[in-house]
Amino acid sequence: MHSQLITFLGLLSLASSAPPNRPHHQPSNIKCPVIFDGHVLRNQTLSTFDTTASPYSPTYVKGENLTWSSILLLPNTSHSRFDTPSRHKPLEVTINDASLFRPGGGNLQIGFRRAGLLLKDDKNDIGADPADSGVVTFHWSIRQDSARPLNLSHEYMNVWHERADYVGNQFTFVGGVVLKVDGGTGEDTKEERESWKVQGRGNDIVFRAPILFDQWQNFAVQLDYVNDTLQVFYSKGNEKLKAGTEKLKNDNSGGGQLQLGIAKKPTETNTVVFDGYQESIRGSEGQIYGGVFVEDSSNGCLSV
Repeated sequence: MHSQLITFLGLLSLASSAPPNRPHHQPSNIKCPVIFDGHVLRNQTLSTFDTTASPYSPTYVKGENLTWSSILLLPNTSHSRFDTPSRHKPLEVTINDASLFRPGGGNLQIGFRRAGLLLKDDKNDIGADPADSGVVTFHWSIRQDSARPLNLSHEYMNVWHERADYVGNQFTFVGGVVLKVDGGTGEDTKEERESWKVQGRGNDIVFRAPILFDQWQNFAVQLDYVNDTLQVFYSKGNEKLKAGTEKLKNDNSGGGQLQLGIAKKPTETNTVVFDGYQESIRGSEGQIYGGVFVEDSSNGCLSV
């Protein structure tokens, strides 16, 4: 009886020392080797993004004299398909009238309003990291903030893979009215304003989806560096990704970096970067992101 009591008390002690409210294991929808992980962990705060503990560069690319902690938000909203609720939370990038970027040694880019996150381990040099070779899939999910709406009479670059020479992108994810100089019609219609577009290297629009204002939308762009192709995948809510295009020819050379956030382009512009019309922003405009990661798809793997 005495030994049984000791055993019972020992088990009770072990049970009481276990962490309270331990979350049940939640399976991830990510099935492939991850090259770069842009998920925001639940214990990270806004101040994290001003330090090297951030999954993103604490320095680039944002308005002059602004900190990331002053322009990012951690919104209280649902999780995206490629976030695990017990581990991850969404992130919101905002812009305001002070979102004016000055490249190193260059002039202030007064045409843009810009805040773009760079994955901190994603190198700009050609061939400097594994996201520039083989077959690579870039994932992100987005949700709209009704309190900080985008002015979709403008063109917005929200995700793009910028070439190492800074004169173009292997692909670009845009919303709103795309300028003629950027491959759009420039026509301000409701359909044009309220649609997402994916563009290839030559700014040709290869995929469109309506902007949904009440739920998550999930996108993936796969670059095959061996065969120089691009393929787009899409879903809404918690649905699995489906192919939105076939494998399309695309010049994927030139290396580069993934950037996500907001680059709001001007209207009535000649140079886009240094002139044009930008109305004053009341408060801020925002774009919510979740499920950001880059995966190795060289063996045919794709997280859907």
